[in-house]
Amino acid sequence: METTSEMPKARPWVGRDRISYGMLFILGIVVAAASGLIPPMTGILVSTLSVPSDAWIALIVTIFLLISGFTAIPWAYMADRSTRRTLLIISTFFWIFWFIPILIPHITYWQLLIFYSLASIGVGAAGPLSLSMTIDCVPAQYRSTTIGILGTAAGAGYGLGFIISGLLVETFGWQTPFLVITVFGFATGLLLLLTREPPRGQHEECLVDLHEAGHVYSYTLNLKDLQRMWRKRSNIWLIFIGIIAIIPTAAFGAWAVRWLNVDHSLSIFVATLFMTLALASQILGTAVFGRLGDRLFKKHRGGRSYLILLCCLVAGPILIIASLYPFTVAPTASIWDLFFNPATFIFFVLIFVGTLFDAGITPLIYVSTGDINPPEIRSTALSLSMLAHVIGVALGTQLVPTIADVYFGGIYSPALAIICLFFFVGAIGTIPIIRNIRKDITTTETETRQRFENQSQK
Repeated sequence: METTSEMPKARPWVGRDRISYGMLFILGIVVAAASGLIPPMTGILVSTLSVPSDAWIALIVTIFLLISGFTAIPWAYMADRSTRRTLLIISTFFWIFWFIPILIPHITYWQLLIFYSLASIGVGAAGPLSLSMTIDCVPAQYRSTTIGILGTAAGAGYGLGFIISGLLVETFGWQTPFLVITVFGFATGLLLLLTREPPRGQHEECLVDLHEAGHVYSYTLNLKDLQRMWRKRSNIWLIFIGIIAIIPTAAFGAWAVRWLNVDHSLSIFVATLFMTLALASQILGTAVFGRLGDRLFKKHRGGRSYLILLCCLVAGPILIIASLYPFTVAPTASIWDLFFNPATFIFFVLIFVGTLFDAGITPLIYVSTGDINPPEIRSTALSLSMLAHVIGVALGTQLVPTIADVYFGGIYSPALAIICLFFFVGAIGTIPIIRNIRKDITTTETETRQRFENQSQK
C-alpha cells in the first residue's frame, strides 16, 4: 500500500504538543552536552588524574555510553506500560544528582568513573522516551523532519559540550564544565514539568478517525508484542546498521579535537573552534535529510531507507579522504589562519560535507523504527535502536585511540580512515531494509487498526 500526497487530517505543532516538543528539544541539547564533555578534555584529564594514556579516558566515555544504552531498555519498557512524561522527569533529576559528586575537589579517576557511570542510568531514558513522545506529537508525513530537528538538538548539544569543555578547561579546570551542565540540567528538569503526555497513536493515519470520535488507544505492551517485533526483518537490520554505520560517526565526534591536536599540532582551543564549526554540518544534515526523508516517504514507503543507503555511500569516501588529507600549520596558528589557508580550508570542506551526509543516518533509522512498530511498543523498539546507536558510539570511541596507540604510534589519521570503512558495511545492511520495510509498515497499520477497533467495541 502506497502513501498519498494528501495532507493528514490532524496537523502537528498545535497546543500543548508544540510546547512538549520544545521541552524535548531543550532536553536533547542538555543531555548531548553532558555526554560530550569528556573527550575534548582528554589530554588534561590524563595528566590531572594520573592515568597512562588516552585509552583510559576513552574507557570512561565508553562505559557511560554502554550503561546509558542498556538502561534505556527498562526505562522504555516501563514507559510502554505507564506514563513517559513522569519517567522522563524522574530520569533527568537522577543523572543531575550523580553529576554533583563529580564537583568534589581532588576527585580520583575511579570516583569520576563511578559517578559518571551512575549518571548514565538516568541519561539512558532521554533518547527513547523523547523519540516516542515526538512521534506521537506529529503525523507520519512529518516524522523525519521533527526527528531530524530533534537530531539537531543532539548535534548542537554535543557541540555545546565540546565548546564548554574546550574553552573552559584550560582556564577554569576540568570540573567547571560539569558544574555548568549540572545547572542547565536542573533548569531543564523544571521545564519538563510543562510537558504533557501525548495520546498514543493520535496521529497514526489508520487511527485518526477513531481518535477524533473520542476513542482512546489504551492497548499496552505485552510479551507477545515483543515476539511480533522480532518477526519484522526490518527491525533486525535497522539495529544492525544502527551499530555499524554509527561507529565512524562517534569516532569523529569524540576524537576530532584530539586528532587535530596530536596529528596537526593545533592547540586545544583552536582545534575545538575549528571542529565545532566543521561538525556544525551535522545540525544542518539532520534537518535537511529529515525533510527530504518526509518527501520521499510520501511518494514511496521505502524512501527513507534509500536515503540511508545514499548517506552511507557518500559519507564514507569523503571522510576517508579527510582522514588522510595532509596539511601542516604552525602550532601557534589561529582559527583565521586555518580558514585563509587554502589547504586547511579544503580540509574543512571535506569534513563539513562528509559529516553532513553522515548526520542523516541516525534520525532516518529512528523514524523508520517508529514507522514499523505500533504505538504500544514504540518506546521499547526505539530503546533497542538507541542501544544499537550507543554500542556503535562506544565502539567508535574506544577503537580509534586503541588502533592509533597499538598500530600507528598514537597517530589518529590512519585509525580514523580505517574506521570509515564501516560506512560501506552499513550500506550493505540497508539492502534487506529496502526490500522489507513497505510490507512491515503495512502489516503494522493493519494490526494496529484491528486492535483499536476491538477496544472501541468493548
